Amino acid sequence: MKALRGLRGKLALVFTVVFGVVAGLAALAQYRQVGQVLNQGDKLRLRARAATLLARVEVEPQLVVPLPGLGEKMRVVLETPGQQPQEIFHSPGFFATTNPANHWRTVELTEPVPGSSPPRRVRLWLAHPAAPLQADLSRVRRGLLVALVGSLALAAGLAWVVGGWALRPLRRISAQASRIQSRPGDERLPEPDTGDEVQELARTLNQMLDRLREGAQLQDNFLAAAAHELRTPLAVMQAGLEVTGRAPDLPAHLQPMLAVQLDELRRLSRLVDDFLLVSRLQANSLPLTLHPVPLDEIALSVADRLLPRFREAGRPLQLTIAEDLPDYTVQADADKLTTVLGNLLENALRHAVPNTEVRLTLDREPDTGWLFAEVGNHISQPLGDLSRLTAAYYQANVLSEGAGLGLWLSNRIAELHGAPLLLQEHNQYFTARLRLPPQTRQ
Repeated sequence: MKALRGLRGKLALVFTVVFGVVAGLAALAQYRQVGQVLNQGDKLRLRARAATLLARVEVEPQLVVPLPGLGEKMRVVLETPGQQPQEIFHSPGFFATTNPANHWRTVELTEPVPGSSPPRRVRLWLAHPAAPLQADLSRVRRGLLVALVGSLALAAGLAWVVGGWALRPLRRISAQASRIQSRPGDERLPEPDTGDEVQELARTLNQMLDRLREGAQLQDNFLAAAAHELRTPLAVMQAGLEVTGRAPDLPAHLQPMLAVQLDELRRLSRLVDDFLLVSRLQANSLPLTLHPVPLDEIALSVADRLLPRFREAGRPLQLTIAEDLPDYTVQADADKLTTVLGNLLENALRHAVPNTEVRLTLDREPDTGWLFAEVGNHISQPLGDLSRLTAAYYQANVLSEGAGLGLWLSNRIAELHGAPLLLQEHNQYFTARLRLPPQTRQ
């Protein structure tokens, strides 16, 4: 059914229906013509047979009437002017009318009696079964029906093949568009040299892609430039507030205000860093410095840094590290892994149900042997399509803090390390897993 809903199926269906209607009308006209020919031939044979029998009828000097053949019925009447017709022969079961029954075909002939005075005539009715003619017509109908069905099947097959050949450029364009959608880059859609609407469509789509890439490049350039220019003044402001907050002569009533401003400034600095990462990821220019790093130590460091925020929010943070694994060393970029784990924990901190714990688990996957760090938390409502969570600027709760970049950044960085994040939800419990291959020993 899905194939029939496509353009190829619709073209094949329309072509088959049109061909079927035309072929059906042609078969009907041919059947009528063949039926007329068969009926005319049968009538001529019956008339010739009746003429032969009538020629053999003799009235004078003695009455001679030939007998009808096998399967034939005949009636012979002698007509004299001024007298009632005299029946001289009547086959059993032959009716008095000229049409004995629907399953019999009848012909009537009249011939004068030579040398009779007054002039007399012999009238003869001859009938034979209509079953042979009906059988011939039935065979013609079956033959035409079989030919029609075979023609429809052949037409549908040819239409499907020709439709596939005609739509092959569109399929290539669609496949390339899907690849571009999943992994945006500088690729273009194939432009078939057909000189038709398909080529014009591909050319128009490529022009649209060029304009979109130019707009995206301008946006990324602006984002990178703005983030780069903001980092220095923000760092200066943050350092100034930290120095001011440590001044011994600072009034006590100003310390809470400075602490709040410093927290907001740090959050703004992290957001600017995220924007800079976005621009680099969009331009595929984010460098990775790969070297052996301990995943468990990075997880402990990130958890220690965020633990005060979890306590302040009333959400316990539980860290579980499988003790049966002696080594958690992976080949990765330590700074980027810190960013990923920090984003996952901050995302859980924002969206976890109040007064429920957030779990950070480190272990090894039994089927692949890869090491993983998984963050899990309870959520207030089902998330539905989890693929939307890794889209840039998407927020499950539009009223929550952040720009909707955490999971997108984390997923892109995880892809650069070998595998995307594994997102799962079961009974309103959400988990995000960072998977990394273990460090191979030399």
